[in-house]
Amino acid sequence: MRAKSGILIALLTVVALAGCSSSGATQAPSEAASAASSAAPTQAATAGTLTVWLMKGSVPDDTVAQLNTEFSAAHPGWAVNYQVQNWDGIVNKLTTALASANPPDVVEMGNTQAATFEAAGALADLTSQREFLGGGTSAESSNAQQLWLESLNDSSIWQGKLYAVPFYAGDRVLIYRKDLLKAAGIDPATLTSKDKLIAAAETLQAKNSTVTDFSGLYIAGQNWYQLLQYIWDRGGDVAVNQNGTWTGTLESPQAQQGIQDYVDYYNAGSTGPKDNDEMNPPEYDIFHQGKIGMFVGNLWEIGSAIGTDGKLTADQVGVLPIPGAADGTTVPVFLGGSDLGVAANSKNQQQALDWIKLLNTDKYQQLLIKAGNIPAQKSAAASIGSDTPALQVGAAEAAKSSRFTPNDPRWSSVEANNPLKSMLTQILTGKASIADAAKAADQVITQTMNTPL
Repeated sequence: MRAKSGILIALLTVVALAGCSSSGATQAPSEAASAASSAAPTQAATAGTLTVWLMKGSVPDDTVAQLNTEFSAAHPGWAVNYQVQNWDGIVNKLTTALASANPPDVVEMGNTQAATFEAAGALADLTSQREFLGGGTSAESSNAQQLWLESLNDSSIWQGKLYAVPFYAGDRVLIYRKDLLKAAGIDPATLTSKDKLIAAAETLQAKNSTVTDFSGLYIAGQNWYQLLQYIWDRGGDVAVNQNGTWTGTLESPQAQQGIQDYVDYYNAGSTGPKDNDEMNPPEYDIFHQGKIGMFVGNLWEIGSAIGTDGKLTADQVGVLPIPGAADGTTVPVFLGGSDLGVAANSKNQQQALDWIKLLNTDKYQQLLIKAGNIPAQKSAAASIGSDTPALQVGAAEAAKSSRFTPNDPRWSSVEANNPLKSMLTQILTGKASIADAAKAADQVITQTMNTPL
């Protein structure tokens, strides 16, 4: 298959980097790929060089060096030209590279970016290679024979065909100060529902009333990633596709319940800005300053929340699954991460598949898990041990239920002028009701998602 370079470049104009990479000055640690079949890669017929582009922080350098050595040993005469790329500007760089006659053979892309390149024909069709690559015999995420984390699997598929391989994932957990909860008489194990979490937030607020701008539960006004999880928990969604037509669905009763949950959490005492998101200012910095009892954050934020100046120690910080509205439930997690694709114009597609397959063997997945990464395979994600408690919580929740944004290249254009952020600010500032703000956001989503490709 040849890359449709004209379409790809046209699509680039609506692409915006999404939640798959880190925000601000702090680089998000990546989380690794899944354990797949341990069979040896196929023998290469000819010599050559395989070019691999991975993003900064995705895989430890020593792990890649070991993998490349093993690949070359199994493919006499072949070398690996491994290049590390930065997230900033990667869509533009991939667009140009994949449309060329000599593209990199293996490329990493964010799971919310993948549809752009899949729809443009820039990636090779891997449908017949699913089982070989460790994805099982089914492409349906609800099927037990589909072996990858739900949202990564879904992002790898375009119009029923597999164009990418799930690589690694990251999600959000409830991060809290153990010492502050203990001083307030709160047992973290009891935080098992929306109402109990709000009660704990109010108790923390009262116990720390002498701390300026303290939040028992901190939420920024425009944290739309967090909002989606509450909408999904209530059975709603941001948009649905029926017979090729997208419709914004924030007006549904279920979605409005999820929006109300978000508002209730904010009104429990958050000092977060009503007109900005979780990285402006960074929520982990406020936590580190001692002004937050609990917040919902990415796994990679924990290190920044603790810091290195000695104000906090790892022993003072705990993690829990994010409770759902109903007691004893947890919310479906927003799963950001990355996929690996094979360039449609690559002349080394079989070798590229062999390299990806080797990366997905248990040997390399265990090395990546030890580095603090969530693997893409459900079974591996669910089996991470208690020696890494934060990773264990995040991985178990990802394996249980994970979602992400609509799998369509036009979603990037929605994010570029995010109506979800505007909706939340309108509600929190009292300028619009939930129903009216949701209706306005739906109109923007519907119009944008139905713009011809």
